[in-house]
Parts: sequence; C-alpha cells; structure tokens
Amino acid sequence: MIDEVDEDASKTEPFISSELAKGLENSQIGRYHTKGGHGFAAEDANAFSDKIKFRKVEVTGTSHEADGADRIVDGIPIQTKYFQSASGTINAAFDSESGVYRYKGQMLEVPRDQYEDCIKLMKDKIEQGKVPGITDPSEAESLVKRGDVTYKQARNIAKAGNIDSLLFDFKTQAITTSYIFAISFAVHYAKRKWNGEDNENALKGSIESAIAAGGTTLVTGIISAQVLRSRVAALGAVQARSALRSVSSTSAGKKAIERLAQASLGKAVYGAAAVNHVAKLLRSNVITATIATAVTSTPDFYRAAFSGCISWSQFTKNLFVNAGGVAAGAGGWMGGAAAGAALGSAVPVVGTAVGGIIGGIVGALVGGTAGTATTKWVMDGLIEDDAKQMIQLLQKAFI
Repeated sequence: MIDEVDEDASKTEPFISSELAKGLENSQIGRYHTKGGHGFAAEDANAFSDKIKFRKVEVTGTSHEADGADRIVDGIPIQTKYFQSASGTINAAFDSESGVYRYKGQMLEVPRDQYEDCIKLMKDKIEQGKVPGITDPSEAESLVKRGDVTYKQARNIAKAGNIDSLLFDFKTQAITTSYIFAISFAVHYAKRKWNGEDNENALKGSIESAIAAGGTTLVTGIISAQVLRSRVAALGAVQARSALRSVSSTSAGKKAIERLAQASLGKAVYGAAAVNHVAKLLRSNVITATIATAVTSTPDFYRAAFSGCISWSQFTKNLFVNAGGVAAGAGGWMGGAAAGAALGSAVPVVGTAVGGIIGGIVGALVGGTAGTATTKWVMDGLIEDDAKQMIQLLQKAFI
C-alpha cells in the first residue's frame, strides 16, 4: 500500500524541471516551428555534434548580427546554410545583387548530403572571382564544411513526432540526464550518510534514487522538447513577455530579470534581450514542470487505475504534493539562480555563471523540499492517507 509521495523523488523533481527548461532555452527550439525553422535546427544539431566531440563551441548566431557567424568552433567562425538544393545552399551565401561571398573569414557549413555538389559550385564561384581574397579553386574544400546532418534530417528535427527529432532529443537530453544523475546521487548519498546509514546501503539507495531521477529527466526532457516545437508553446512565451514587461518597468524588477537571464545564459544580458529570454524560460518551466509532474505521477495512476494498490483519493493527494514540490522548486531555482548570479558577479573567483548554477541548485532543493512539506501538510488536513484508513479498518476487524 502506497501512502505518500516518495521523499527522495520530491527532493530532485523540482531541480529536474528547472534545469531542463534552462537547457532547452539555451537552444533555438522555440524557432523550429517558424518558416525556415529547419535552419535553426541544423545550427543546433551541428553545434551539438561539435560539443560531444569535445570542441570548444561558442554560439553567436542568437545575437542576429548582420552576416555574423552562427557559431565559433575552436576559434573558427562558421556560417550554416541549409537549402533544398546545393545551388540554393551556395547561392544563399552570396549577395543577391553583387554576387560576392557575404561571409568573409567564415567557413560555410552545408548539408551533409550536398557537400560534394557544394564544393564544385564553390570552385566555380572562386573561378568567377566572387570570393574576396581567394583565387585558387582548390581552396573551396577549406572554405566549405560538411554538416553532421542532412537537409532532410534538419527538416525532421524541426518537427515533432518523427524518428529524427526524437533521436536528437534523446541525445541532447542524455547530457542533462547525466548531470541530474550526478547531482541526485550526491544529494541522496549525503542525506543517507547524515541519517546514519552505512556505506553499502547509502550507495545502493543513492544509485537507485539517481537512476529514478535520471529516468524522469530523460522522459520529461524528450516530451518537453517535442511540445516546445509547437506554435501553442510560442503563445506561452508571448503571454509571459507581456507580464514581464510590467515587472521590468521598475528598477528592482529590471535588475532581477537581468540577473536571472545572466544566470541562465552564463553571460551578461540586458533590456529587451533579458526580458525575451526570461519569458521563454518561464514558459518552458511551466511546460517542463507540468510534464515532470505527469511523469512522476504515472506509477501512482497505474496503481490506482489497474492494480488497485492505492485509492483515487490517495492518488489525488500524491499528485498535488508532487505538483506543489515541483512548482516551489521551479520558483526556488529562479530566485536562487538570480541571487547566485548577483553574488557570483561580486566575487571574482566565482563569477556569474558559477554563482547562478550553485544558486539555482540550492534554491531548487530548498524550495522543492519546503513546497512538498507545505503541500503535504495542507493535503493531510483534507485527505487521509490510505495507510491510516487501513489501520482503522484493522482495529475494527480485530474487535
């Protein structure tokens, strides 16, 4: 008989949803549904491939600088172009009026399946004198970079509900999953040792809790990423942006929004850029928190609907306690990340990025624990646990 929410899970679920939202909003997934969204998907997919190859990647395309690089990999600026044909891809890199190459000093990244044709076309452009500073056609191979995904794969990644997008989400969310696994293991091991458990039991229990947290993270992350590809998700960011503009009209509100944006992005962001990022972050937090609550409540739903191990009232109580912990943890992460970024910026050794990370973790764990405890206290007054009802029934049976 299950009578209450798992205590270990309640300590990590709030942190899971917030970290997933942060990771998702550091990509361009919110633009996948737009016209030409496959181009943004291609940029994210190729940047991810570079990162897992342990290359130093700096994403710069989000600044929307005219003819600026989409990312810098190991010091080399890269411009990504993904069009339906090789000629379309190459021509997009040249000025429509003068015909001159627009991205001087940048490598041109093209779809994996168009690479050979793009090399030939680039050689023709060089021979025509359309690439400033380059006269030898053989240098086309050093100017054109083969992308890690094909044009079709990029189009599929931009859409929900297909193998390519699900596989991409699985790979990207696996990174967050490993991070959550490590944090969860550390938190639960420390807690168990604090409670006096021996090393063997503490290790075993911590690994089990970490695996559960990792599984929840992976499933929640994949579902959230699929949802964020929809136009409906974009409307949520619009609503959040409207609310944040009112908050940013005050000096304190503006500073808090900028601190939160800095904590999330790991760099200074101001004004409208900060408002836009935090609006998307809030939207994604709502989505990830809702999905995380649904995922963690699925076992209880099975027990209530099929195995009959718990009552529907117990399921309802557990659901509300889970939701309360997740919501409070998300709020705690935001507050802690902003405070940590502010504190970290004042300490040279720590820095904004590290301060934001530490503050977010502490805020989520404290907020989630407090939220779970408070919600449970409220629900205890409304719904009696199955275990207590069973004790009363047993007493009557003995009598």
